[in-house]
Amino acid sequence: SNCRRMEEKVWSQSDIYPILSEKYVLISLYVDDNVKKLPEAEQFDFQYASGRIKTIETIGQKWGTFQTINFNAASQPYYVLVSPELEVLNHTIQYTDRDTYKNWLETGLEEFNEVSKK
Repeated sequence: SNCRRMEEKVWSQSDIYPILSEKYVLISLYVDDNVKKLPEAEQFDFQYASGRIKTIETIGQKWGTFQTINFNAASQPYYVLVSPELEVLNHTIQYTDRDTYKNWLETGLEEFNEVSKK
């Protein structure tokens, strides 16, 4: 998958891995895991603005719906830089080359430093 290719070919690079491991808290949402069921107490029906109801029973359904609702996207991989206060720090990005990804990470850090000064 493109997610694994990014991890193997981009994240592992000697100038990218330290940024990810030292400057960010990495959180992965598994939107494609439609096998592992959520505990029954965490399952629910979600109603879209259109009125359509979707039963959320698996981890993938939960996080896939979260991505769709919050970012209007369903692609994988899909990267978002968010501050501890939940502010989006840079545009979202998908599968890309190492230089673009590195620049994206660095720009997010610059934005975080600006936001932190306020």
